[in-house]
Amino acid sequence: MRLDLATEWRSRRWRRLLNIIDRLPRHSAYVEALTDDEEFAEAMLAQGIPPGKATRRLADWSPTVELLTGILDRLAEVTQAIAASRGVKPRKIVRAPHPVTALDRIRQRRRYETHRSVVARVLPHKNKDKAAH
Repeated sequence: MRLDLATEWRSRRWRRLLNIIDRLPRHSAYVEALTDDEEFAEAMLAQGIPPGKATRRLADWSPTVELLTGILDRLAEVTQAIAASRGVKPRKIVRAPHPVTALDRIRQRRRYETHRSVVARVLPHKNKDKAAH
């Protein structure tokens, strides 16, 4: 089935067009043009939209990308080990971007909630300061 974007535009099917745009791969010409548009960047900054941590979309996460990302992460570890063996304080390893799923976000939120709970029990004065601000 072919989709005629001009017909979609003339029919004013905005939601469908936005859904199509949202599903474009990161390497599409549209995404490239958007990330290179200074007016768009200024508008994002003016709205206070912070740049997010780089992640990969699950749609872009192929077995090949997964393997290459793993190699990149291991290479960073090897570089860190070599630096440490020479007596240099190694930099913190920055992992290559991975997809973040709902399960990942829930696990992260639960870890944070558990941490806050422990801090509240062990350091109650710290917890009160957080609530006051």
